[in-house]
Amino acid sequence: MVAGFIAICVVLAMAALACVAHQLWHDRRKPASTAALTASCLLIPVLAGLIYLQSSNYEWAHAGLEMGEDGSPPRVEELIGPLRARLEASPDDPRGWMLLGASYAQVERYSDAAQAFDRVLDLTGGRDMDALMGKAEALILGNPQRLLEDAGEMVEQVLLADPANPKGLWYGGLRASATGQDIIAVQRWRMMLEGPVTPEVRAIVEGELNRLGASVESGGAVSAEGNVEIRLTLGQPASPPPGAVLFIVARIPGQAGPPLAAKRVDGARFPLEVRLSDADAMLPGATISDQPELAITARLSARGQTTSGPGDYEAQAAWQAGQGALELELIHQP
Repeated sequence: MVAGFIAICVVLAMAALACVAHQLWHDRRKPASTAALTASCLLIPVLAGLIYLQSSNYEWAHAGLEMGEDGSPPRVEELIGPLRARLEASPDDPRGWMLLGASYAQVERYSDAAQAFDRVLDLTGGRDMDALMGKAEALILGNPQRLLEDAGEMVEQVLLADPANPKGLWYGGLRASATGQDIIAVQRWRMMLEGPVTPEVRAIVEGELNRLGASVESGGAVSAEGNVEIRLTLGQPASPPPGAVLFIVARIPGQAGPPLAAKRVDGARFPLEVRLSDADAMLPGATISDQPELAITARLSARGQTTSGPGDYEAQAAWQAGQGALELELIHQP
C-alpha cells in the first residue's frame, strides 16, 4: 500500500509539473514568470511529499479521495474540499493545514494559502519555518512587490533559522539581487545548487547566476574584472526614514556631464555590498570595465529623490582598478 501511494504521489507531482513547466519556461524572461516557474518546481514535489506524510494519519478513502474510474490519482483541486471539511471538524492539525496551504498555492489561490499557513503558525506558536516560508511564498506569488516588504522579511527569518532552506535561498537570492546585493544573491543561489534540485530548477538558478556574471561552479567567485565592489555602512544616527532610497553614481574624475554609471537600490539594509558593472552604464556604448579610476558618490536619500536634501546620508571616494572593494561610510547630512 505504501509503495502504491508513493507511486501515486510521484505521478501526481510529475503530471502537475509537466502541465505548468512548459508555459512558464516559455515566459521565463519575465521576472514574475521566473519566480513562478521555480516556485512550481519546488512546490509540486513538496506537495506530493505532504500527501504522503498525511497518508499515515488520514483515511483518504473516507475523505472522498478515491482513485478515479480509470485508476488515475486525484487532482489537486479534488483534495481541497474534503481536506478543508476534515480540518473544519478537527482544526488542531498543523500538518493538515500545511497540506491545505500547499494545495491552495498549487491552484494559485494564494490568499487562501497564506491563511492556511497562518493556521499552522498559530498552532505551533510561530515556530514552524516551513509554514512561515509557505506563507511568504504565497504572498510573493500573489504580489511580487511583497518580496521587498513583509514577505521578504519572513524569508530572511526563515534563513536565520534554516540557512539551507531551498525556497528561502531562492527567494532570498531574488530579494538580495533586487536590492543591489548581488554578492549575497550569488552566495545564496550557489548554496541552493549544492542541495538536491531538479534539472528545471538548476537551469533557472544557473541562468540567474550567469545574469549576475557569476561562474556556475560552486565555490567560484563572482567575476570581478571590470566591476566596482562597494561596501557601505551607515553612520550615526543610523535611522533613515521609511522609503529612503540609495543612489550610487560613478564618474570619470574631473569630467562634467551625466555620470558614467549609476545604480538605485530600494529598501537598502546596512551593512550592504553593491556591485557596479557595465550593465549600470548610463550612456550608449559607455563602459566602466576599462576605466583606471572613478569618482564614486553614494547617497541615501530620505525623500527618495535623485537630488540631495536635508536628512540624506552621503559619502564620496576615489576608486582605482585592481584595488578591491571600496569601503564607504554614509554620513548624515543635517
